[in-house]
Amino acid sequence: MSQSADTQLIITTFIDEIHPSFNFVVGVTAFSACLLTLLVVLFAFSTPQSRKRPVFRLNVIAILMATVLSVLNGVTSGGAILDPFHAIPESVYVATIFFAIYPPLFYDSILLTRLLALYPIGITPSLQLFKVFVFPMCIKCGRLVAVVCANVIPFLLALTGYG
Repeated sequence: MSQSADTQLIITTFIDEIHPSFNFVVGVTAFSACLLTLLVVLFAFSTPQSRKRPVFRLNVIAILMATVLSVLNGVTSGGAILDPFHAIPESVYVATIFFAIYPPLFYDSILLTRLLALYPIGITPSLQLFKVFVFPMCIKCGRLVAVVCANVIPFLLALTGYG
């Protein structure tokens, strides 16, 4: 009887430990499938002329970068489920963090490129340009501040001995 209770406790504990990683892997898988579908639709409904435009190429790069992030998240979280006693290499975690933090700055640039195509600086009134660009620029600046606060400041504190 005690053996059965111990086994049940071990299994329950294991399930409790992997549950967050499992939920994350399921979510990442769903969003990754959406990204691949989006990439197929992007190519299927584009024309040869639109594929030559920089915005199209930037969109393809953005989708591929998000797909890489999805794969890295799957590897890190899936590794915690499938082989919890063997650590994932630190470089995989570093790559995952890099792809989670820095590409949004790139995505903001794609948005700004699209807005510039719709509202050219030379022919759009200044007040309208301000109204159109103020929110995306605030978001971009906020992301830059967040990246600096999360990366540069701790690095500088570590260099000076205060970190």
